[in-house]
Amino acid sequence: MSRLTRCVRAAGLVVTVGGALAGAPGHATATPITYTEQATASGSLGGVAFTGADVVLTLLGDTAAVASPQAGVFINGGTASVSVAGVGTATFSDSVVVFANQGVGLGFTDMTLPSDVLDTLGATFGSYDLTTALAPVTGTAMFNAQSAFATSGGTFLLSAVDGGPTFAATMTAVPEPASLTLLAGGLLGLGALRRRRMG
Repeated sequence: MSRLTRCVRAAGLVVTVGGALAGAPGHATATPITYTEQATASGSLGGVAFTGADVVLTLLGDTAAVASPQAGVFINGGTASVSVAGVGTATFSDSVVVFANQGVGLGFTDMTLPSDVLDTLGATFGSYDLTTALAPVTGTAMFNAQSAFATSGGTFLLSAVDGGPTFAATMTAVPEPASLTLLAGGLLGLGALRRRRMG
């Protein structure tokens, strides 16, 4: 088990507590964030082998749940899935987190095993902390070919990665309460106007 994997595993409790505190007063406003890691790879999903296929790992997280178990290391949990072109899409059954180890790289880790699913290594991630959008960045691949990851579609295995994977993060804006109130008022007004015309 690598030092990074041990660190990420030890931080599992921090992610759980961070998620529970996200709504507590005084904590950062929650903003949905989607992390994606894409690679051309070979392996299998649910017993179906693939070679040189487009593989995309996705984790839907929340910026308020980002934890830092030690200086320069950040993790975030959420719902993680894998999509393999020509095979299908499945949700990871184990607890999966995204990590950023500043100055080293980032990627997806199965906390249950524990084992890294796929990492994108590179010094480019020197200051990234998982709380903001990140334009696609390509790095060097690192993965555990011997690990079998449990998913809703059967076991996911990687045996080879062609070239470097690409990691990116996108944020989804959450409407402010005032905007929601304005929208609701407008819809109610339209409904009342429609009833008057029909009556």
